[in-house]
Amino acid sequence: MKNRPHFRPNPYYEDLERMEEAVMSILPNLEMENTEIHENNHKLKKEITFSRNLFSQLLMENTCRKKLVPLKQESKEVHLDCALNQKYLVDFNKKDKDQQRPDPASSGLRKCKRAGIGHTPVRELPEE
Repeated sequence: MKNRPHFRPNPYYEDLERMEEAVMSILPNLEMENTEIHENNHKLKKEITFSRNLFSQLLMENTCRKKLVPLKQESKEVHLDCALNQKYLVDFNKKDKDQQRPDPASSGLRKCKRAGIGHTPVRELPEE
């Protein structure tokens, strides 16, 4: 053994070993950080998806509201028309009853029954 030359350690190798120890001491912290970042990234993706869905729903609701306004207006107009028609019919029925009261014996209904026709005569509506 004495015949062997003395092995002198390489200074770069010693520096490399020290750097490896430093890196290996940091490695667990980096792995923990990586895990946390991955989890946060997953949570953020869920929030982004939720936000996109919520935004889509809000757009749809806004569109429906815009379509609903004319329909509500149209519905009000239809209700007004129905109320006017109903008032007109009530007034017409009152006038019709007033006209039928004086002479019930000569009404068109009795003549139709005597003639064997099973329906009432059709009356024309007065024009306004």
